[in-house]
Amino acid sequence: MLKASQSVRLFIARAIHYCDSTPYSDSLGQYCSSPTPQGKFPPLYRLLARLKAMHHFTESHQSLLSLCRRPVLRVLLVVLLLGMTGVVHAATSTIRLVTLEYPPYIQRSDGDLDGVAVRVVSQTFAKLGYDVEIEVLPWARALYQVRSGLADGIFTIFKNPEREAFLDYSKQILFHQGIRLIHRADVNVSNQVIDSLDFQGYSVCVVNLVSYGSQMDAALTQNHFDQTFRLTRAPQCLRMLESGRARLWLSNYFGARILIKQMNLADIVEIHPHPIQETPSYIAFSKRRELSALRDQFDQAFAEMKANGEYQTIIDDFFDD
Repeated sequence: MLKASQSVRLFIARAIHYCDSTPYSDSLGQYCSSPTPQGKFPPLYRLLARLKAMHHFTESHQSLLSLCRRPVLRVLLVVLLLGMTGVVHAATSTIRLVTLEYPPYIQRSDGDLDGVAVRVVSQTFAKLGYDVEIEVLPWARALYQVRSGLADGIFTIFKNPEREAFLDYSKQILFHQGIRLIHRADVNVSNQVIDSLDFQGYSVCVVNLVSYGSQMDAALTQNHFDQTFRLTRAPQCLRMLESGRARLWLSNYFGARILIKQMNLADIVEIHPHPIQETPSYIAFSKRRELSALRDQFDQAFAEMKANGEYQTIIDDFFDD
């Protein structure tokens, strides 16, 4: 469950909104509504606004009630608490996640968000009683949202020290992603070049701020390529291969397969058979949101899904569709 203080904080914000929408002519509105025609704030509204202004968010509804000195205000606040409980529960049971378009893990199908990772993550949270709101963003913006606490979590994401500073990673691995090089059929890349990570003479396209595993991340940082194009979406990189502007594209294996098929480029580009690195990917939660307890709940539910075969069933069903 989310912390009690978060529920009370949300309750206060919702209660103020409720007071704002209550007519002053209503009997409750005379204690609760926004400013009267004479410009005065009714007492319950003043209490709630004062709590919000002071960031005086208590840990329980009982201590919140103790701040009401007048009996009538206590009664009114109890009424509000009872009336708003369902609203608070509904609001706190929705988890907001960000991600990038990354077929077949995250993709759009007939306008709807789908993907094998979307199905796995959504089903795991459903077992915990949470709805999931997923927003697809450019990767740099998605990272900013979880770093700043604007989103609860992010997936699928590789682990590195920089990200661990602002993210609580799941202990359970969502997927092992095989990183491959994709190139035009008329471009030759030897296994020796891949193993040595010496890509002089080759330009490469990557998605900005996406990690490709420790080996390729190091090769990119140390400028082992003649030129690196950093774009916002994988299809843009594939178009650069098609046009010949870039000689190589880095991607996960399944994602490359799906995208090449969708864009009808199987006769022009190919996936190099030599693997570069198998890299685990995770779901991670914003440290600013203090959701380590939710992370642990997710891990437990996810481990159970792996153990009982449900995880593999979701994957098989997706690729059989």
